[in-house]
Amino acid sequence: MASDVVGDGTTEILCDWIHSLESSNIPCEVIERAKYLILDGLGCGLVGSHVPWSEKCAEAVDEFEPRGDCGVIGYDKSYGPLAAAVLNGAFIQATELDDYHSVAPLHSTSVLLPTLFAAVEAQRYRSRHAPVTVSGLCFLVALIVGFETGPRVGNALHGSDMLSQGWHSGPIFGSPASAAAASKLFNLVRPDIESAIGIACTQAGGLMSAQYEGMIKRVQHAFAARNGLFGALLARTGYVGIKKVFERPYGGFLAMFSQGSEKKPRYIVQEITKDLGDIWHTHNIRVKLHACVGGCHGQIECLEKMQQQYPDSFAAQNIGNIKKITVYLSAPIFAHDGWAPTERPLTSTGAQMNAAYIGAVQLIDRQVLLPQFADHSLDRDDVWELVHKTTCLHSEEFDIPNHICGARIIIEFGDGKVLEDAVAMPKGYDPPMQNVEILNKWRRLARSVIDEERMMRIENCVLGLEKLHDVREMIALVTRPVGNVFGPLVEK
Repeated sequence: MASDVVGDGTTEILCDWIHSLESSNIPCEVIERAKYLILDGLGCGLVGSHVPWSEKCAEAVDEFEPRGDCGVIGYDKSYGPLAAAVLNGAFIQATELDDYHSVAPLHSTSVLLPTLFAAVEAQRYRSRHAPVTVSGLCFLVALIVGFETGPRVGNALHGSDMLSQGWHSGPIFGSPASAAAASKLFNLVRPDIESAIGIACTQAGGLMSAQYEGMIKRVQHAFAARNGLFGALLARTGYVGIKKVFERPYGGFLAMFSQGSEKKPRYIVQEITKDLGDIWHTHNIRVKLHACVGGCHGQIECLEKMQQQYPDSFAAQNIGNIKKITVYLSAPIFAHDGWAPTERPLTSTGAQMNAAYIGAVQLIDRQVLLPQFADHSLDRDDVWELVHKTTCLHSEEFDIPNHICGARIIIEFGDGKVLEDAVAMPKGYDPPMQNVEILNKWRRLARSVIDEERMMRIENCVLGLEKLHDVREMIALVTRPVGNVFGPLVEK
């Protein structure tokens, strides 16, 4: 029957948990980790707000979108909640420095911070209603609801298998996560939370072909923020969305997005509520050290390791002696990033998504940061000589959870020397990156575009968020003009 459902009431169970969750139910270390993840996301957003593709997006939105109540990171302009969520999500994801989940690929803060920033103002300026002030603690609980929901939805679809199929997994997993977070912040009851999630799920999507050319890949996680926020805004008034959206075999979220999967079963609905409240996926959100796709971080660190072990072979004057580079990757990362470039130069987006280019700049520059993807860096002869010597292949060695971002590399030299090494997983997996390391990353990013005093005010607000009466105090500090990481400062 078309109306049949599978599972054990998964959607309702999830919505009951969202509604009933209190800060006292959340381990202290999860709340603490969430604050540092906020700092990481804000750092990425401040730096990302004025890279060229972000400025182009902001210009386009400003041409058609009227002014509203919701600020955007790095600017002195405000728009309606949906437009603001799109811009803020685009800015946090703009430089590929934002977080990612290591099993169910998703950039969580690029979805959830924009959702909640806009939701806070939507509570404050709700037409025909008294203004509602959102505390820092309420903000944190709503954020953690989103952190927990997105990866669970992803696990139900076998996580990275979505990348293998060509879907941009994060915007798909992120849409219900955004709805869950906004619903919690709005304090919706269980039936309305279910409506919000259903509305978000019917809007979800994202094509991974966005990685090759253009700028739109930067915005696709922002679409998830918009989708979930829109669902929650409608459900807040009692508008009814899809019910049992995860369990429906006909037209349901999991049933449709698993079409084409070779996994058996194609989806596992119970993963969404498995160990809910006992295992916290917030701990599995990884923080990036390199400004490129997370799937290539193992490759970068493998090359770093080889450069340290064999300094003479990889000295600048000997790089030209490299004859062939073979990079072995997991199935989803090979599909995502192992493609051979057919155009020179690549766009910034394409370069950040291409294993051959990423490996080449690590060998030449010994770093993979924003300067490696600036326009003036994308067409260097020494880099492209190595790109054309690189072949990427799939290896089942890395087709296991938490190892999909590992890599094995074999480098052959003209004199017959062959060097080989492997990294099972990048730094920050086991053990995860320490909070102090995230703090250092935040400060490096922030100092490149704002002054010390403003940086410390933001930092203190975030790290003391559970004591903040009105979270708009934090939001106001980041929704002001900032400098350009590629050029002179505009305003500190």
